[in-house]
Amino acid sequence: MMEANRFGMTQFQERLTFQRGLEGELTRSIQALSSVQNARVHLALPNQNGFFREQQKPSASVLLTLHPGRTLDRSQLAGIVHLVASSVPEMKASSVSVLDDTGKLLSTPPDSSGVAGANDSEQFQFTQQLEQTYSRRILDMLEPMVGKQNVKAQVTAELDFSQTESTTESHKPNQTPDSSAVRSQQTVESTNGASAAPVPGVPGATTNQPPAQSSAPINGAAQPLTAGAAGAGGTGPSKRESTINYEVDKTIKVTKGASCMVNRINAAVVVNNQMSVDDKGKPVSTPLTDAQLEKMTALVRETVGFNKERGDSVNVVNAPFALDKPDTTEIPLWRQPEVLELARSFAWPLGTVLLAALVLLGMVRPALKSMAPPLAEIANADSAEPGGQLDAIEADTPDRPQLAGPGKAVEGAAPSSGELMLEDARKLTRDNPAAVANIVKAWMNGEAPA
Repeated sequence: MMEANRFGMTQFQERLTFQRGLEGELTRSIQALSSVQNARVHLALPNQNGFFREQQKPSASVLLTLHPGRTLDRSQLAGIVHLVASSVPEMKASSVSVLDDTGKLLSTPPDSSGVAGANDSEQFQFTQQLEQTYSRRILDMLEPMVGKQNVKAQVTAELDFSQTESTTESHKPNQTPDSSAVRSQQTVESTNGASAAPVPGVPGATTNQPPAQSSAPINGAAQPLTAGAAGAGGTGPSKRESTINYEVDKTIKVTKGASCMVNRINAAVVVNNQMSVDDKGKPVSTPLTDAQLEKMTALVRETVGFNKERGDSVNVVNAPFALDKPDTTEIPLWRQPEVLELARSFAWPLGTVLLAALVLLGMVRPALKSMAPPLAEIANADSAEPGGQLDAIEADTPDRPQLAGPGKAVEGAAPSSGELMLEDARKLTRDNPAAVANIVKAWMNGEAPA
């Protein structure tokens, strides 16, 4: 790609070349996964311009072709999404879509409600994990009592993954003024003013007379006031209004249900009979008593969180387990473990002996045959006179070294070709035993050594 760049390329061509190169690198990275047979990556990289108020975000789509029988779990899909998103600047993981060769969308966001069954696989896996957890708890509780491999447990859970949200608003009656909070208070007072006192007496001449001298005793009782005197000091009508507003005691309660609710739990447990040995040494199977079963049932209920109102059920049953029948199939002698182990232990010594025998038969014996005289010559030599034959041999070979006495080496004797071949074979065996072993292996397989 870099070698294909030409002088004078436009900015669009450079951007297109960069995008194709990035797509190719991402494709090779995704194809490195064991489950992916083929992959294609398409990038949508907008042209970033500083004059735009809102910049467009890049996005990507990945098309996967999986090997037959292979699948991708949620973690692997998340890894592919984050691989692509992390390779492109300013790309979010939510902008990456992953599809398979059937057109099925694999990278559904967790909060997507438009696609039916977006979280079905996650809910199924969570249900299985919960059931396995309950089963493991039951086994951990009962195995110390009855022994391992003597109890089997299966738990099924009915879960509700729907979410509910409720809002409640309640109002309480007004409390006492001391304990209530005043929100606002307003007081209005109005008065019309004082009114004229009424004139006492009867209108006329007598009314203009001065009042008579007081004749009331000092220690006497007080005289009652007349109607005119009582009204002389009165005031006009007045009005007073007071308004107090208290804070309303209001409670708003928002309740959001959990994402997973357990509707029902069913547990089934099978316990094997107790095994013991009688006086004769034979195994005896003894069923469990009712008290033991009730005790185990109570333990299982406490382990799974039994709730009768919810409709949970726990059943603990005692039954003898079937014993596995031994395999009576006869194994060939050469496939028995003891024979194989014995063959492995003697493989190296036997191989060494066989190698030496092959070397002797393949190299030494031909050399000895070439050195030995023919049988006809030996017969003629036996029929001829001993002295004449010996003299003839010595006359033909004047330079032949003479045999020395006992214990003395032959001087000037050249080694024969057989001895040289034997010496070469010994040297080769000492210097390069691996090559000799390969030669012997080739002979055993019926191949000609290279």
